[in-house]
Amino acid sequence: MHWEEFSKVMVPKIEQTLADELANSSFVPQLRDAMTYAVMAGGKRLRPMLTLAVLTTYQLPTNHFLKAASALELIHTYSLIHDDLPAMDDDDLRRGKPTTHRAFGEDMAILAGDALQPLAFEWLTNGNLAISSEQKVQLVTALAKAAGASGMVAGQVLDIAGMHREGVTLNETQTIHYHKTGAIIAYALQAGAIIANATQAVQNSLYDFGMAYGLAFQIKDDLDDYNAGKIEPQGYPTILGVATTKEMLQKQIDIAKESLNTFNKLTQLDIQLLASFLDYFKDITE
Repeated sequence: MHWEEFSKVMVPKIEQTLADELANSSFVPQLRDAMTYAVMAGGKRLRPMLTLAVLTTYQLPTNHFLKAASALELIHTYSLIHDDLPAMDDDDLRRGKPTTHRAFGEDMAILAGDALQPLAFEWLTNGNLAISSEQKVQLVTALAKAAGASGMVAGQVLDIAGMHREGVTLNETQTIHYHKTGAIIAYALQAGAIIANATQAVQNSLYDFGMAYGLAFQIKDDLDDYNAGKIEPQGYPTILGVATTKEMLQKQIDIAKESLNTFNKLTQLDIQLLASFLDYFKDITE
């Protein structure tokens, strides 16, 4: 199966899981509305799809793990809500709609983000999640590391610091994106391996795939922005030029392929589905 076909099956299920869980919650209505507004604002749902793709590779029933996989969208959405705030990126629109703080007020947006983060961990420890307590602890620990001061939040701090000065280097930009984008995408793949009760070596190979994929994802995003006339001072095309940026993208794709081959050697599993996610970059690398 190709990732595009996979997404046509899985994205509606992820959307339904998110919508149902939030609708059936007993949260304060105003808070629930803000949370739902932000979570259901659209998006590729890439992160839960990657977790479910690993489970499919292991031939595990994805329907049993939709809530655990969808927990990643809660973390991702919380980060977007806070990114958009006046104290951060100060954005009025996201995906063509008013940002959460514009629609619900800055106070409620902050609280919605605050509520989504622990809710993600609650979903990972749900009693209906058919994995061992040890595996749940592994999931929570890995997500806390990926989303917190060692991962995504660190990337945001470095990003903010870079916004206030000129001459941000390539190494600094990569460090920002490894933390801000790569860490959560890498966790998405690692989470699938944890649920499948894979060895640490297998987890590492998928984590490495995710880090390379995450950086490639950010590079493509920068190229798309540049081609659309949105010139970012910290963007890879601005720092390197378009040709060198494309070479850098290809390097990350090669690293991702090598990590998948390692995964294949360790498990003897079919990597066709996971490898097809790299076709997302075809229009640029061809």
